[in-house]
Amino acid sequence: MKQLLFIAGLAILLAACQSNNSTGDFIPGTYVNQSQSEFSVANDTLIITKAANTDYIYLIIRKTGYRRIGEGKLYPIKQQIKRLTGNWDPVKQVMQLMQNETTLIFQPDQNKLFIGSNAYWKL
Repeated sequence: MKQLLFIAGLAILLAACQSNNSTGDFIPGTYVNQSQSEFSVANDTLIITKAANTDYIYLIIRKTGYRRIGEGKLYPIKQQIKRLTGNWDPVKQVMQLMQNETTLIFQPDQNKLFIGSNAYWKL
């Protein structure tokens, strides 16, 4: 009975690892998001690359450009660049940013990445 449970557990783990590879293979790339409110317009770009010599650590460059809207006019663009590190969890199928514990969820079938309710499209 113990051997049967061990084999079943091993089969489940192996199946999980195989399905994780497709999401893991999808992760590297460039993702974009555009948002607008009555107060601002923003464009966000995430460039995600795998860190050298690891399977689960990713380097992320986040480039954000935004323009404030006020008094009926659009103000000059302001830009920000942040360098972040993400830790991919192949079991939970999520990436945690090490700097602020934000969770990234990848949806390869939709060609998207979600950070909370914000969707980023992969180019």
